[in-house]
Amino acid sequence: MKLLQDGLVAMLAAIGLATLLWLAVSVFLRIRRETLHQVVALVPARGAANGLEHAVRTLEQLRYEHGGFGSIVIVDCGLNEVGQQVAALLAREERDVSLCRREEVPDFLQ
Repeated sequence: MKLLQDGLVAMLAAIGLATLLWLAVSVFLRIRRETLHQVVALVPARGAANGLEHAVRTLEQLRYEHGGFGSIVIVDCGLNEVGQQVAALLAREERDVSLCRREEVPDFLQ
């Protein structure tokens, strides 16, 4: 029984050490990712903005993990009142997430 306990403790310690090593390596690799500030991700939003939060969070995760674009722009393509509130909250709480109307997109990209 003692041998089984010692083996289990050793296995858990090895898994923990490997996890810590993986986290340390991934932190150093993420720091070197370059962001292309001139590249913008446009997200069209309509109605009650169903799926908008998921789309923005997914893009933020991709930007954090892989780089590739500088900002996320939520484009109002006919949002209702609830959708406008959701889009405004996302734009307010997140870094480099903006909200604009469809007509403002050419001005926003200059």
